[in-house]
Amino acid sequence: MALTRADVLVVGAGAAGLMAACCAAARGRQTLLLEKSERPGLKILISGGGRCNLTTTRTGQDLEDQYGSHRGRWLRHALRSFPPAALRELVERQGVPLHEEDLEKIFPVSRRARDVLDAFVRLATGAGTELRTGCAVTSIGRGSDGFLVHAAADVFLARSVILATGGLSYPKTGATGDGYPWLRALGHTITATWPALAPLAVDAPWIHALQGIVLHEVELAVLAPDGRVLRRRRRPILFTHRGLSGPGPMDLAGDIEELAGAARLRFDFAPDRSREQIEQEWLREVAQHGRRHVGTLLPAGLPERARTALCSLAGVDGALAALAKEARRRLLDVVKNLIVPVRRSLGYAHAEVTRGGVALDEIDGKTMQSRLVPGLFVCGELLDVDGPIGGFNFQAAFATGRLAGLHA
Repeated sequence: MALTRADVLVVGAGAAGLMAACCAAARGRQTLLLEKSERPGLKILISGGGRCNLTTTRTGQDLEDQYGSHRGRWLRHALRSFPPAALRELVERQGVPLHEEDLEKIFPVSRRARDVLDAFVRLATGAGTELRTGCAVTSIGRGSDGFLVHAAADVFLARSVILATGGLSYPKTGATGDGYPWLRALGHTITATWPALAPLAVDAPWIHALQGIVLHEVELAVLAPDGRVLRRRRRPILFTHRGLSGPGPMDLAGDIEELAGAARLRFDFAPDRSREQIEQEWLREVAQHGRRHVGTLLPAGLPERARTALCSLAGVDGALAALAKEARRRLLDVVKNLIVPVRRSLGYAHAEVTRGGVALDEIDGKTMQSRLVPGLFVCGELLDVDGPIGGFNFQAAFATGRLAGLHA
């Protein structure tokens, strides 16, 4: 077996790994980037429907809050030292103009994820990184002079190792959790993992009947078995033949998976108005327009199929003047407090990111270096960090990869 030496060995040529290699090589470190697939950045290529939602326009505390209080605090140094504006500037300097779309998302103007990937490959190799694809690492261990990394036909000796192998989401891109057993063997804790940012499997027939409909002004909430609200989202909802998709439902997939089949999802179709306000409006409508159909009481933005479904769930029909008090309250419950059980998401094959990973208290948030193994750095989706749809996970990957590359 051939022995190859390097100052820095980066394993995984996705968003975090490419950024880490670029920053390490730019410091004059002899940098080797290994990727088990035949091509780098497969997840970049398929992201955003092949358009690559690179990052977000959110900043500061607002940006950090998107990852949750604990994870957001841990990411603070990475995100503030390399905010979305810095990432945008870096990519645009490579000749890839970007623009903002709905939900504060940033995409390349060309609508081509390939342009973003090519920019980062140019940055890494231009800085002096040697990129080897089709090179699957099999083990990582500590040697007397750094780390010994074994691949199928090669052995590498490196002073520092940066692991950026990703999680378990989208296994068709080669994401199979390779880094977890290596890190466990080196003494690290891997927290429980779940698919996140995935469509939801929902059995309720009324949801399947609304296939193809998109709703915007609806709030979803995940309820724990004891009724507590774990998370709320007010983002677009797409009804499908299997359940729910779109940013709102997909943002909640990780929370639903953590509840292991005990989750419930609550719909609020009029989140800007209280029950009392709605009831008073309805009473005026009944008094003034008694001949109208009860479906006219429902929020104006709902399409006809959705109105019909909600009226059916409430067991109401006919004219407003014939709507009894109890029937009116049933309809109000459907509008403000419609609850459906949700057992699971559609799993890792459809998940955009993995929830869980390397325990954050074992990694220095200012350098991405292991607190247990000097010279070992961890970044990207391997970490126990995940954010909502909208470029947040790429932003975290690039920011943590940058810190690893600057300190390895």
